[in-house]
Amino acid sequence: MSSALHEQPYLENWRWMSRQIRCAMDPDEPRLIEHYLAEGRYLACCTANSPWTIAETSFRLLLDTAADVALPWHWRTFCLDQAWRPLRELERLSLCKCRLKRWQSYTWQLATCELQPSIPLTELVQGFSDEQDSY
Repeated sequence: MSSALHEQPYLENWRWMSRQIRCAMDPDEPRLIEHYLAEGRYLACCTANSPWTIAETSFRLLLDTAADVALPWHWRTFCLDQAWRPLRELERLSLCKCRLKRWQSYTWQLATCELQPSIPLTELVQGFSDEQDSY
């Protein structure tokens, strides 16, 4: 069996978990983030996937999810609280000046991230109804 065939199910599972996180499909299941990060660590160490790319993608996913005001507040804050984990891995992998600059930029983004309040569910539903009425 080729390496690519062996890693494909893990990569697909990791991508599926990223969609679940990004869309807050199960916002009361914080262990999903731990599973996602563990799957990323496996991909980084045991497959041909770049460890830097895995960590960078994980960091961006968590920070972007935290900033999404359409998602529940508790899910967003949990994602923000976990963003340091892939950032720590990026620091370890910052072996050249260009990566070190990117890591510093990400560190600044995390340090200065201010979450806006989430949009209340009633406003989301109400906004959807208003759009439907205009058609």
